[in-house]
Amino acid sequence: MSRHYSRREKEKWVAESRTPTKRSPVRIPESNNEDLIAANFLTVIGRVTNPQVQRPRAVVDFLPQVWNLEGRVTGRALGTDRFQFKFVSEDDLLTVLRKGPYHYKKWMLLIQRWEPVVSALFPSTISFWVNIHGIPLHFWNEKTIDSIGDALGNCPVRIPDEARLRMDANGLQPLEMSRDILLPTGEVTEVEFEYVKLEKHCFQCHSLLHEKEN
Repeated sequence: MSRHYSRREKEKWVAESRTPTKRSPVRIPESNNEDLIAANFLTVIGRVTNPQVQRPRAVVDFLPQVWNLEGRVTGRALGTDRFQFKFVSEDDLLTVLRKGPYHYKKWMLLIQRWEPVVSALFPSTISFWVNIHGIPLHFWNEKTIDSIGDALGNCPVRIPDEARLRMDANGLQPLEMSRDILLPTGEVTEVEFEYVKLEKHCFQCHSLLHEKEN
């Protein structure tokens, strides 16, 4: 005759869930890293915006051709979503940054000059030329463009005659596609921002990291 087990006995069969114990971080001893900082001075770090489509190793092979710097720049993949390029010339490095943004397989690339920081959010910057549309002609002047540039932030270059800005945007955050402006007359109107060379992105939230369907 089979035995009937009590509820308490059955509960003993269930394995207790245990949270894995997190180990203490490995302590790195102090050292003089000035030589390493100097060695990486002419370096840019890049991040792909869609790791499922863009492979850092493939990006490393692709970009020197776009830049016409084959043999003058050395690249390597840094994991599944980042890559690095070392330049011989600072002029070449600055020219590359100035001519951006860049994309691979229609998805944008975030490329930023290396800094000695420790952050999972680095790199995050992508630089765009931004055309401003919708400014009333009788308020289209330097003060208006400067006010819009100040509101957007990180706009080091401003061309009032063309209503055009060079903006260092945070590529990990959705892009701002429009903004209301308050005119001296008290009227409010909307201006729109056109990001030059912008490729695939979400048309709903304007993120560079996915499309609307996702």
